[in-house]
Amino acid sequence: MQNQWIRLVRGCLVIRLGGDYIERFLNMCRMHDINLWGIKRENNICMCEAYASDFLKMPPLLKKTSTKAHVLKKKGLPFYFPFIKKRIIFFAGVIICLGMLHHVTNYVWAIEYVGNLQVSDDELSDFLEREDIHYGMRKSSLNCEEKEKKLRESFQNVTWTSIYFEGTKLYIEVKENEKTEPVPIVTKGTNIVADEAGTITSIITRNGVPKVKAGDSVEKGQILVEGSVPVYDESLSVIDYQIYDADADICIRTPIEYRFLLKDSYPVITYTGNNAKVGFAEVFGYHIDALPVIDFLKGEKNTLYETVTDKHQVVLLDNIYLPAYYGKIDRKEYYIKYLTYSKDEMKNLLTENFQKFISGLEEKGVQIVEKNVKIVQNSNSMELIGDLLVIKSTGHSSPIGSAEVKE
Repeated sequence: MQNQWIRLVRGCLVIRLGGDYIERFLNMCRMHDINLWGIKRENNICMCEAYASDFLKMPPLLKKTSTKAHVLKKKGLPFYFPFIKKRIIFFAGVIICLGMLHHVTNYVWAIEYVGNLQVSDDELSDFLEREDIHYGMRKSSLNCEEKEKKLRESFQNVTWTSIYFEGTKLYIEVKENEKTEPVPIVTKGTNIVADEAGTITSIITRNGVPKVKAGDSVEKGQILVEGSVPVYDESLSVIDYQIYDADADICIRTPIEYRFLLKDSYPVITYTGNNAKVGFAEVFGYHIDALPVIDFLKGEKNTLYETVTDKHQVVLLDNIYLPAYYGKIDRKEYYIKYLTYSKDEMKNLLTENFQKFISGLEEKGVQIVEKNVKIVQNSNSMELIGDLLVIKSTGHSSPIGSAEVKE
């Protein structure tokens, strides 16, 4: 191996010798310390190899032995120097590119999550952000075993983790518990309180103590069913309370106000057909494309565009992701034109929106008892005002002690 490197650096020649005194020539080369190897003889022809510097010592010996030498092949770096010298800028660029490539491969330029179904990508991204794991960080600064342990501690349903590199890509691989055990719920007791003011129309209590009855008027936040159930002794004195989560079906008659304001003018996006499709490149966060030049040549300022970008990351050998991107930008120019509704159009739109609102209430089981609607015309708008009286479900759970009792 060492001799091969020496021959590569010094340069060597493949020589064909011819003559009647080849043996004498070979002996004289040994006497003058001229190193020959790979010697193959056939009749009056001999093939051998020698260092390029030793070949310069052969002419006197060739003359004395009447031997002819012909160089068949040149090997080694000295014979490539003229070629390299003529293309020094190219080879310097190749060396610089290789150096930069070696440098960027020490960093993380892509992150991929594997195996997560219950834990979302956003949750894993938040975890990486808290642990200061990000694009562009040195791979040597990441302690994978420590981060794997913290990842398991952060997500209870994650049973196994693996953080590893492939090229410049960081993989976050997890395995989750397929059967999650239900978390026991500690019951502290809840009341049911009113969502809005109105009159109770019906109440069916399944758990707890009802504090109102049908026909009672209540205020928003008032307790409707208590989860604290008193325990009496033989003399009907309260000796203790049993705490429950109150449960009941309660309906209330309450007013609802609906208001919707519609301007008499509305914007419409109109495309001009002045589109531009250009390629772009992005390296280390620096973006390069031809759009600024196009805008400068056209003299366009404060123009509105709709832009769609198709972006791809540069990848070498399937797993070496580089901090370089390329793609295409499709830009469409548009302007906003304002049109004006007629009065009939405004009334139809207001009525249509109000009907959608009513349909939404009915889908939720809300019963419309009374309905009073009026349309008001303003200088540059029109408004629909609706006063409704409805019967709907009411009540939400509130921890015992947090609701304000209104008698």
